[in-house]
Amino acid sequence: MFSRQAKIMGIGCSRKIETSARGCDVLRDPALNKGSAFTQEERNALGLNGLLPPVISNDLEPQLTRALTAYRKAPTDLDKHIYMWRLHDNNVTLFYALLQRHLMEMLPVVYDPVVGEAIEQYSEIITRPRGVFLSINEPDKIEEKLSAFGASADDIDLLVASDAEEILGIGDWGANGIDISIGKLAVYTAAAGVDPHRVIPIVLDVGTNNQKLLNDPLYIGYRHSRVVGEVYDNFIDAYVRAAKKLFPRAMLHWEDFGSTNARRILSRFRDKVPTFNDDMQGTGAIVLGALLNAVRRSDTLWSDQHVVILGAGTAGVGIADQIRDQMVRHGVSQDEATRRIWLVDLPGLLTDDMKHGLLDFQVSYARFRTY
Repeated sequence: MFSRQAKIMGIGCSRKIETSARGCDVLRDPALNKGSAFTQEERNALGLNGLLPPVISNDLEPQLTRALTAYRKAPTDLDKHIYMWRLHDNNVTLFYALLQRHLMEMLPVVYDPVVGEAIEQYSEIITRPRGVFLSINEPDKIEEKLSAFGASADDIDLLVASDAEEILGIGDWGANGIDISIGKLAVYTAAAGVDPHRVIPIVLDVGTNNQKLLNDPLYIGYRHSRVVGEVYDNFIDAYVRAAKKLFPRAMLHWEDFGSTNARRILSRFRDKVPTFNDDMQGTGAIVLGALLNAVRRSDTLWSDQHVVILGAGTAGVGIADQIRDQMVRHGVSQDEATRRIWLVDLPGLLTDDMKHGLLDFQVSYARFRTY
């Protein structure tokens, strides 16, 4: 163990990382490695002389060119996805520089929709594990596992957790859902500048009802049907307590939870910790942002709007709620605003005679059926 510290300068910024690692250990750490862009001063201090080609690049351009060429030679989108995450495993700086430069081309590959294919095959294509795997059969070890990430209380701003019950459009994928948390954080970094060293992707492994996974000898997760009820709730409570204790300033982001749990969890914790459900609040905010522009450009009033939403799940009703609240802010009563929104799902328009088949958060939007 080296006791002396050396600083590694970032590329195109003033960020510095202090490390006691030397030689090959520097190159093996994707958060430290920056390939041929290490300066001679850094090579001397970190013991890298002879471990890198002698050519020194003052920027990432040569590495970006090589990486882009390799990316585009990959034969399928899934191969491109795997290449990008193996690049991430080797050099985080280069990964994000490449992704940011070619965001429109690469974001659909790194995240949605190709991440869905990667999740379906995660147990077969897993490379270097990233993030934290929390299993419902070891609730007493949640704090220990979060601590193993090696971050202190002031090091983390955001935790993205999924129980993977309703991943994108592909459903229940158990522990494979860690990839949705990883991919979401890549989006936050590439598109919004969130520091990738101050986040933690998490999967809350509560089992799976996906029989394909349960029968797969390579499956990486808890081989059990989904746990529900009080045991599930206690596990979520334990996760929140541990996260709040270890990272008191961090926001808890909930990703791709099932419709029966998403709202309940958000309501339970929204007044206790900084918390955010992407499917309910994030999707709704994007749609509302578009509608704010539409109402302004059409020179109409919110009190004049009538809205039909196709899809009445977690996201669809989350959108409806935000539109309703916007109407209320502009003087429409909540009951009247609710009546101006129609929800259509697989059975058709949600109506009051479907009450036994509706979720609690859908009921207020159900229309009175006349015969």
